[in-house]
Amino acid sequence: MTASRRTFLASLGGAAFGAACERRAGRGPLILRLSHAMTAGNTALHVFGDRFARVVETMSGGTVKVRLFPSGTLGQEREVVQQLQEGLVDFMVSGTAIWGSVAPRLQVFDFPFLWRDWQHVHRVVDASLGPAASDYLASSVRMRPFAWGDSFGFRHVITRNRDVTEPAQLSGLKLRTIQSAIYVKAVELMGASPTPMAFGEVYTSLQTGVIDGYEHDASTTLQQRFYEIAHYMTRTSHIAGVLGLWASSATMAQLPGDVRAALERAAIEAASDQRAMGPREDAAATALLAERGMTIREIDTTAFRRAAETLWRSEARALDVTSWLEVIHG
Repeated sequence: MTASRRTFLASLGGAAFGAACERRAGRGPLILRLSHAMTAGNTALHVFGDRFARVVETMSGGTVKVRLFPSGTLGQEREVVQQLQEGLVDFMVSGTAIWGSVAPRLQVFDFPFLWRDWQHVHRVVDASLGPAASDYLASSVRMRPFAWGDSFGFRHVITRNRDVTEPAQLSGLKLRTIQSAIYVKAVELMGASPTPMAFGEVYTSLQTGVIDGYEHDASTTLQQRFYEIAHYMTRTSHIAGVLGLWASSATMAQLPGDVRAALERAAIEAASDQRAMGPREDAAATALLAERGMTIREIDTTAFRRAAETLWRSEARALDVTSWLEVIHG
């Protein structure tokens, strides 16, 4: 038995934790609810949440269980953000982008063409940016990220009918993007027309031609079966898509400090497992999409990257995150 597991089990034996269980769940284990927007299965959000749930249950000997609600069953992500703040949902796994409207500084995570690779992300987020963002969130929106994970690949442009072989061909395309100001600006920077909408509306909007395409990673495209309608991928790698496992401060306030710490350790262990899967899942998904008939292109994004640097500087000043940007880009 590891030291962390012994600590966790010891914390669960305390009278304070027993009282917390009685308050929140009555008899039996303490049940905590975790929401995410993607399908159950081998999607980045579900894997992160599922690993967390398994680690918590194993470490606690079943005294604590995390119940997953995938596919937005508790509401669209913006609704769940509010539920999390109010303590109606205990955990949420999502990208940083959805928090931009209530915690604007988090938009720096999603500046386009900012991150070089996942090693760059991990080095900066784990050492400095993550802790700084955590303190900011705890003080501003009653929420704290317990751990940071990865999307299963950088985001690209995927289109229904247009085979994009050069940057200018993105011009005028109606691309679905996250309901986030910085994502909208990223799509505009590439010359396309952003169409913000909830994730659950993408498949139908592709079917009906409301959008010409969307921007996301290969793994999500595969798991959500978007390839059935969208037939071309242009590998722009414009946004990394950092994920967080977000914990409700309202929920955590009801639990003893040692239990909160133990849950956070479980989240960090789950994040480590989830991150390790990313490169493998991205490569496998890309290969499977090609097998299923998707045309996959590489294009020169040099001009986009130059324009992005101007965007970074202006947005960083507006968001008061110039020091964060310097840490990332330094």
